[in-house]
Amino acid sequence: MSPRFLNLACGATCVHSPAWLNLDYTPLGPAVQQADLLGPLPLASGAMDVVYSSHFIEHVPRHRVRALLRECHRVLKPGGLLRLVVPDLLEMCSRYVQARSAGEHAVADRLVLELLDQCVRMRSGGELADFYDNVRSSGDAALRRWVFERSGESLDNLDATTTPQRSGLARVRGALQRRYIWLLWRLLPRAFREQNVSLADVGELHAWLYDAHTLGTLLQEAGFKQVQVVSFNSSSEPTFPLQPLDATAAGEPRKGRQSLYIEARA
Repeated sequence: MSPRFLNLACGATCVHSPAWLNLDYTPLGPAVQQADLLGPLPLASGAMDVVYSSHFIEHVPRHRVRALLRECHRVLKPGGLLRLVVPDLLEMCSRYVQARSAGEHAVADRLVLELLDQCVRMRSGGELADFYDNVRSSGDAALRRWVFERSGESLDNLDATTTPQRSGLARVRGALQRRYIWLLWRLLPRAFREQNVSLADVGELHAWLYDAHTLGTLLQEAGFKQVQVVSFNSSSEPTFPLQPLDATAAGEPRKGRQSLYIEARA
């Protein structure tokens, strides 16, 4: 059976079915194939019924996003569905303004982290990881719930026993690469490296943020039509597996309420 559905940059969240092709630059598990997602996709034109990607586009350098969307259009059959999930810039900005205007300054400060940390962090995890550590150690159930509702991150599950691991060889290779990069970083002038060189891991940094208008415009420029905003638990494709991709088993948004869900047809 040839795959009919494509999951780009799937991470550890994928559908284990012959109908699905799960691609990522760093595979986490045998159901995922390695691929350079910023080059030509390893698929024939018109091969897919559905292309899905969650929280990936915002990590792609902005000047390469148009080419990636054109590749998604190329591999879809005429009328095929593209479903994208990204952080929703409009929602985050609106929630920030609402909280600051209402004097909810602690909430507003947390939303600043949500907006900016992954755009500017200079080390792996950044200030957001520090915030998560503080929430985890505080025992504040209400704050943990807030984090989960915003981002989908369950702080109880962020540990070595539940986080998918790469193979032993991949971990060793990654450790050697990080050590090599750190040595090169140390050779740079301190003022330059502290202002301009990030040691965040691949896939951590946000290259850009989108709302429905900006992403919808890019999709139309790439040749897509019938662009529409949907919810985490709805799709114009009846067979799309909302759970586990966008909804948890409990019926909550897997990536939190800060996400934008947008669909378009080839």
